[in-house]
Amino acid sequence: MGSSLPNKKVYDPIRKKWCVATPEECVRQKILIYLIESLGYPPHAMSIEKKLSELPMVQGEKIPERRVDILCCESTSCRPLLLIECKGVALSKKMLAQVSGYNAFIGAPLICLANDQELILGWEGNGEVTPFKSLPTYQALCNATRLS
Repeated sequence: MGSSLPNKKVYDPIRKKWCVATPEECVRQKILIYLIESLGYPPHAMSIEKKLSELPMVQGEKIPERRVDILCCESTSCRPLLLIECKGVALSKKMLAQVSGYNAFIGAPLICLANDQELILGWEGNGEVTPFKSLPTYQALCNATRLS
């Protein structure tokens, strides 16, 4: 982990900067492009690599010093919709626990753990995570969360 392609950089359209092309960053950018171009997620409603303490929906005294990879919110209310943790290595149950732990502070109904070959999605509710098949469009996720 932490290795990168020699002298390679990828452009982050949300943060509007070039980033070192680590395996994790490449996964993050691939997912961002897919969310924006294929699923209709508005770039202005996304937070990338933000500390939990920098997110407006996170309140409290004991906020861990952690960063979320991708957080997608409803564009007008800023209500959290989707939290994605990106990895440059094989996925594990420990990593799924990590994204669930972050989500305890954020409260997004849909969580995702992703690497270059796999997506694990879960719908969080009533203290349980229910497996979810694929990333929904932005509009479908907004509609589903209004009903729940």
